[in-house]
Amino acid sequence: MKAEYILRILAKIRHKGWELFVISRILHKLEDDEIEFVTQQFVRGSNGERYLTDLFFPQFGIHLEIDERQHLDSSQADKLREQDIVRVTEQDMYRIQVFNEDRSAKSVSEIRVHTDHFVEKIRRLKLNNEKENNFVPWDLDAKYASATVISRGYLDITDNVTFRLQVEALRCFGFKGRGWQKGRWNIPDGTDDWVWFPRLYQNYIWNNEMSSDGAHIFQRAINDQSREYNATQNAEARLVKQGNVIVFAKAKDALGENVLRYVGTFRHNISASNSDAIQFDRVSTREKVRSTHF
Repeated sequence: MKAEYILRILAKIRHKGWELFVISRILHKLEDDEIEFVTQQFVRGSNGERYLTDLFFPQFGIHLEIDERQHLDSSQADKLREQDIVRVTEQDMYRIQVFNEDRSAKSVSEIRVHTDHFVEKIRRLKLNNEKENNFVPWDLDAKYASATVISRGYLDITDNVTFRLQVEALRCFGFKGRGWQKGRWNIPDGTDDWVWFPRLYQNYIWNNEMSSDGAHIFQRAINDQSREYNATQNAEARLVKQGNVIVFAKAKDALGENVLRYVGTFRHNISASNSDAIQFDRVSTREKVRSTHF
């Protein structure tokens, strides 16, 4: 599976010239199957902007940008973009420039030197993390399995917890069945908490969205049927004890495959909701794994 991942992720940038050259050299020089990497890593900016960084190393929180000639014409915009990414993610950004300020191309040997320096930085980070017992080797199969999260004991949005199947997410909360297709599941532990799998885009009778800071989710109605549903859900919320909502939003992974990403634990804000939209406010970015013995 990992070989397929590497081939497919490199195929995504096969027409990107120097970006392909630099990223391929980094991977060949690293020659380390324990280090995870993602190309075209999605980052949501502070005002909702959608950014893609050229290369990302999740285990070290490092983004890399390969600056080709067009970046010389947008240096100020790139600087502001970088500042926003660093501020939002609290991660580091590095750059490899393949053109000089006079717009002439750097030699291949120069680019190799810059690239190899970056490779050494990644190697040092891995070594330091290993010395501190903080390095977790990349296991592509385990990444989407609930067993990894259950053994850790919690989910946290900083860990970029994702699953391919709803049942894997539900197993973290004691689900015993073989499969689950519905959009929500009530956790049978007496807490009134439930797990939700929303599509954060227009779908069927909804146009759900998350605020740019990730603090709110809006269940927006787009016709009379969904408005009636919202009104009923609001009315019931006023009469029945409300639990927390553990949210796994439907998203795309590095290969464009559908995944379910933990985006936080929310609560229904009754006073801010109406038939047009129900507002859920994030109350936590971490959720404990629940007992498997209800």
